[in-house]
Formats: sequence, C-alpha cells, structure tokens
Amino acid sequence: MSRSRETISLPPPPADYGVVLLSHGSADPRARLACDLLARRVGHRLGAFVAQATLDLDRPRLDGAINYLASKHIHDLVVVPMLLTTAYHATQDVPAFALATQKAYPQARVTMASPIGADPHLLRGMDTVLKAAGHRPNPETAVVLASAGSSFAPARARHAALAMQWRSHGWGASAVAFASGPGPTVTEAVSELRETGVDEVCVAPFLIAPGVMSQRIAASARDCGAHAVTGTLHSTDAAMDVVLRRVRSALEQRDMRLTAN
Repeated sequence: MSRSRETISLPPPPADYGVVLLSHGSADPRARLACDLLARRVGHRLGAFVAQATLDLDRPRLDGAINYLASKHIHDLVVVPMLLTTAYHATQDVPAFALATQKAYPQARVTMASPIGADPHLLRGMDTVLKAAGHRPNPETAVVLASAGSSFAPARARHAALAMQWRSHGWGASAVAFASGPGPTVTEAVSELRETGVDEVCVAPFLIAPGVMSQRIAASARDCGAHAVTGTLHSTDAAMDVVLRRVRSALEQRDMRLTAN
C-alpha cells in the first residue's frame, strides 16, 4: 500500500522591499487592529515587512512607516493606498503625501501602487462576510453594498456599478447605499429592494476595517429592519488578494520603467 504524501508549504524567500498600507485613519481602535491583521497576512504571503500608515486621525504617518522599515534595513517601499473610493484623497492627498515623503527621505525609494478602489474582486469578500452571517447567494435575498460615501460623482457611480455587478454572483437583487454625502441612504436602498419582492435584504459595509462608518451603516440597517448586517472586508482572502495584486503590479510597472530607461 502506498504511503500518502503530505505537502509542506514553505514561506517565500525574504523580499528585498517593504510594503506600506496607507489608509485614511480612524479614531476607532478596532480599525487599527483590523488593519494589523491584514498587514500580517500580506507580509506572510509576500515574505516582506509590512508597515501601516495613515493620512489622518491615527498614527503612524508615512514617515513613521519609513522609519520602521529603515530599522529593518528596508529602503525600497511599495505604498498601497487602502482607499475604496477613488476621489480627492486618492488623486490629490496620496501623491502629494508620497512626494513630500520622498523629498524628506531621499535614501528611500517610494513606489506608489494604485489605490484599492472599487475592485470587482472585493465582491468575493462581500460574499464571504455574508456567508459568515449565514447568507449565501440565492434569488430570494437582496444585498446592499453600503459605501462610506463621497461628494465625487464618478466615485459614487463606480460603487453603484459594482453593486449592480454583484447580482451576477447569484443574489436576487442589489443596490448601493452611502453612509454620508449625496446618493441613496441605507434606509432608502433597503426600501427600494423590498419593493422588488425579495424575502430578505442584507446590508454589507463596503469598508476595509470597522470604525465610525461601519457603526453608522449598522445602525441604519438595524433601524430600517434589514435582515442582516455584516462585518468589514479586512479578514477576507479577497482583500488580501487585491493588496497582493496592487503590490506586484506596482513592482512590475516600476521594473518596466527602469528597463525602458
């Protein structure tokens, strides 16, 4: 009788670069803990040191992350903006922040990755958090993609398009909602979906980590009688995979530019 073979997964070789996950920041300590979990998973998959930085409200800032990585003898950095809404922060604050940091730390090489944005792969993560809440795609259940919100119309449109795409996963209906700014509220989105005749309406925050916005979304979902409200994306494989894609794409594009020069 043949002996069964067991495979052992070895860690990747140590990377010669570091990764900085640059988020907006939150006063809620749960946000930092959630981002720590995601950072550890990303670091394990890449074999790289991963640091956190924030644009606002929290610490460390980007210079703190650079100092941390420098203490590990890492001066080649890929910065991933953990922003799901591609608006002012992503198009103005992040590039300005990176440029100022590069000038302040000329010994570091800072490569900016594309923001996470409304990546369709994150819909798998939304399915995951709904499954954890006891719900799988079926024609009798509708889902609300509850975004933090933005005053930038193209950003809201991208989230609305993502919510529509979510229907292709097998849900009976879907809609977008925004916790702040213009656009349909969670209450309005839930009411709209009920009018389609579905039995259950579930609300899933389109957020990387818990915080003020996730609390606001959950409160609205409860007040309007939604069947369920889920957690955020931080612990899902989909969120980790999108970060990995952003890092690898940034490195590939950087190397192509270096080769071309």
